[in-house]
Amino acid sequence: MTQAHFIIDTTIIRHKDLGALDQIQGQLTQSNLVESFQKVTKQNPASNLAKRLVKTINSEEVVPLVIIGNQATMNAILNGLLAVDENIRWPLLLIDWPAKDVKAEQISGQILASLHQEQIQQVRLGRLDGLVPKQGSQFFLDNFQIGPDFFAVMPKFDQKISLRNASHQLLHFWSDRSRNQSKVTFSWTLRFGATYQNHSNSLGLQIMLGENDQDNQVRIINQLPWPRLFMTYLRGKKGADNPGRRGFTTLTLGQNEPADFHIKDIQTVKADSRLLPSGAYSFTLTSHDHYPILVAATSTQISK
Repeated sequence: MTQAHFIIDTTIIRHKDLGALDQIQGQLTQSNLVESFQKVTKQNPASNLAKRLVKTINSEEVVPLVIIGNQATMNAILNGLLAVDENIRWPLLLIDWPAKDVKAEQISGQILASLHQEQIQQVRLGRLDGLVPKQGSQFFLDNFQIGPDFFAVMPKFDQKISLRNASHQLLHFWSDRSRNQSKVTFSWTLRFGATYQNHSNSLGLQIMLGENDQDNQVRIINQLPWPRLFMTYLRGKKGADNPGRRGFTTLTLGQNEPADFHIKDIQTVKADSRLLPSGAYSFTLTSHDHYPILVAATSTQISK
């Protein structure tokens, strides 16, 4: 079993669970797996730790990087790695830190089993070049979201989690800050191939990278009455895309065809759940490359 570098996002770990993290570090060290062990803090963001790691070791080596955190942590680390060397392809293993009932032995077992089986998937890598919102590049592996969190009406979502949070999300938009939909809608344009589109009064959009040979898609939520939006939550069919829903539009983009987006001032932007700065976004989307992701072992594989 190969050694690996570890980056742990302590900003999402409850103080009372830090003891479990120390146990995990001790168990992994005893297994001779730890090449390095770094902790994300408010003073040391994930992207900075990733940049420092690339600069201190040979980036041409294929070194597994284990991330204990969440999807946003992995996105920040991915962008940190590629900011130093866009050709780097260290396999990333994401171990989601549980919100409660933390069991150190179970997490250590999952890491050990995942590194032992070394099952790697080549995941499509999305790239945004332009103003994001400053001049530069942003990378993501699954989705890039503009606007409020409406995942319950997106094709990709966890039905149980989304329905449980549906009321909370709707109440958020009915708050004093955003009771009037005109305060949260935005205008944007899209150009791909010979197509040019101008959209106004959008509540949100989500760029979704296609899996394997599937095309990329853009899911748009247009301005519509709140009761209809709420009914969409209740009638959601586990994320199945229903083009007949009024106010919801899906556009299909080519796999390798660039698409140009220009979006006016926006307050909420996320890449793989990682919150990005607000502002005007103007960028070109490409997704012709891939990145190796280590598949996390299941509970069945851990027990073997």
